Amino acid sequence: MLVVSHVTKSYPTPQGPLSILQDVSLSLDVGQAAAIMGPSGSGKSTLLYLLGALEPPTTGQVTLDGQDPFALDERAAAAFRNRHIGFVFQDHSLLPQCSVLENVMAPTLVAHGGTPGAYLQRARTLLDQVGLAHRLDHRPSQLSGGEKQRVAIARALVCQPFPLLCV
Repeated sequence: MLVVSHVTKSYPTPQGPLSILQDVSLSLDVGQAAAIMGPSGSGKSTLLYLLGALEPPTTGQVTLDGQDPFALDERAAAAFRNRHIGFVFQDHSLLPQCSVLENVMAPTLVAHGGTPGAYLQRARTLLDQVGLAHRLDHRPSQLSGGEKQRVAIARALVCQPFPLLCV
């Protein structure tokens, strides 16, 4: 379960703190979905960065399955994110030197100590499900924008994360 309790986020400015989020609380169970909507500048991306343990809240707490990722040191927090949280970025963030299959497998190398063998079939299955089984050996530069996005989705799902954040 993802639990956000009374989170605020502000940034220091010469004029004083700039408040982005104020007293945000929510909870999501595995299998639940939520959409964060609002006008530009309302804090949507900031909230997603907090949920993804990329940026700490100013006050409040974010926990995933009872663990506060912000209580971990930097290295442990990075490992936590890689094992538990899936990210699909608008700009795809694919590695240009890697094939489609290698891009999807990349999170398994970090999360599982360089022994991704168990994930190879899952990666192939995900790529088949997104219609890219015939493009496994292609590089990102050889793909359309929509194909790149589908690779990014498969990559985000390969380690079976919760939550999956589309940023």
